[in-house]
Order: sequence, then C-alpha cells, then structure tokens
Amino acid sequence: MINLLLQTAAAGGSTWWMIGVLGIFFVLMIVMTIIPQRKQKKKMAEMFNSLSVGDKVMTIGGFVGVITEIDAPNDKYIINVGNEENPVNVTVIKNAIRAKM
Repeated sequence: MINLLLQTAAAGGSTWWMIGVLGIFFVLMIVMTIIPQRKQKKKMAEMFNSLSVGDKVMTIGGFVGVITEIDAPNDKYIINVGNEENPVNVTVIKNAIRAKM
C-alpha cells in the first residue's frame, strides 16, 4: 500500500491524495484504540460500583477471596483469602481487583 502511494507521488500524482489516505488511516487507528478502552473502563467502573460485602473477587495477583469489609474513603477492600475456619484477611486497594466472580 505504501509502495503504491510512493509510486503515485513519484509519478506526479496528487500529494493531497496521499495525505488524505494517511489521514484516514490515522483517524481509524485512533478510533480503533480509544473506543475499546472506553468500553473497558466503563465495564470496570460498573464492576467496582456493584461490589459489596460477601462478593467473591479475584485480584491482579491471583488471590481469590470474599470481601469482608469495604473502606470506601480510602478505596480499600479487605478480603478473606482463607477459609471460614481459618480466615486470612488481606487488604487490597480498589485497582488491585481484577474480576468479580
């Protein structure tokens, strides 16, 4: 594609056509990267808003546990990664939660 553009420009073709095609590719590249990022960010915000005590979550480190306490002002969650007989409470920040299970 680029070779064709260079040949057209070298043969005396319009450079505006080449700039237009490159502009279209640039716009498409931006659209193809920004739209999926916005969708993912919206999905994560919805997940964080729906978290409550008792929900099972997975952290980015691979810990799977149940939320036992939410510290909303500090954006921290205390999760139990052990079992009910031997609880192991871990404090994680909000952004460390990967998924709600």
